[in-house]
Amino acid sequence: MSLNRKLLTISDLSINYQSGQGTALAVQNVSLNMGENQFVAVVGESGCGKSTLALAIIGLLSVPPAKIESGTIEYKSVDLLSLKENDRRKFRGTEIAMIFQEPLTSLNPVYKVGDQIAEAVMIREQRNEHPESVGEIGVMQKTYSSNDHALPSKVHLPRFSSRDRTPTILDALKLVRIADPEQVIERYPFELSGGMRQRVMIAMALSQKPALLLADEPTTALDVTTQAQVLKLIKTLMSEVNTSVLLITHDLAVASQVADRIIVMYAGDLVEDSDVYELFSEPLHPYTKGLLSCIPSGSKKDKALKPIPGTVFDLTKPSAGCKFASRCSRCMDICRAKKPVLVETKPGHRVACFLYGE
Repeated sequence: MSLNRKLLTISDLSINYQSGQGTALAVQNVSLNMGENQFVAVVGESGCGKSTLALAIIGLLSVPPAKIESGTIEYKSVDLLSLKENDRRKFRGTEIAMIFQEPLTSLNPVYKVGDQIAEAVMIREQRNEHPESVGEIGVMQKTYSSNDHALPSKVHLPRFSSRDRTPTILDALKLVRIADPEQVIERYPFELSGGMRQRVMIAMALSQKPALLLADEPTTALDVTTQAQVLKLIKTLMSEVNTSVLLITHDLAVASQVADRIIVMYAGDLVEDSDVYELFSEPLHPYTKGLLSCIPSGSKKDKALKPIPGTVFDLTKPSAGCKFASRCSRCMDICRAKKPVLVETKPGHRVACFLYGE
């Protein structure tokens, strides 16, 4: 485990979704922590609760249908879940930022790239100068008239202009290794490639100077070469801007390239938590072993890939036992009757499986 000071601590977090089919147990009793300047990857199949966990951290869950049943999310020793929405917004962006999966749907199509980065910079400046105005809506989302009393009267919203912040915008784009930032700031998102758009999103997030960056499948829509470049960029920027990264991905191979630690989730449960080298050299949970066996090696001489048998657990059907039991080749009677808890098999390596104790 990292010896760095704790930045994020999640304890017994449970989140449900209400749907027409019933209550889906998206995240169940998840506990984890992150240190400063750490790169942690959360891995698992689609629907295992990875994105829900990230959205809960930054406070963007849709309520309803999502409902946080229990648990705490402590950021720098402050329980985010206990805060009112206006207080919660003090942490969103300037402290905790997020890169979403598809940059084309995250960027505003009718504003130039430079204007959008400028807005992020402007909001950061306003928050530093006027902490009491934290959380107010950005100028691209709402235009305030002279009769609008949504903002405190003593807070002055300067006229929005990217020209006033051009040096700062160019610095942000240079930070993410964009070679011709002067041209990019005059373009609209649809005029850029997928890799360029994702770099712009990273620049916008980092312009807020967050201590924690949540990256939700940031390379899924990119080709393999661009994917590697973006991941390497995020890893490099960690030390340059002094931030920690929580990467959400379904691909263990991707996580292995950049992460210091890997957390494996299955059907809303945290099943394994380990240093990246330990996880690949000595995986413990049968689900983790199954994910590793699905990674292609690139050699035709190797054996065929071994898919995990069965189907993903139905989150609307609660189980008294291990949710992976029906797909596990080493399932025992106790696995169907009782849910395993996380145990530490060695320092820094936790697993929830009866093969390693109750």
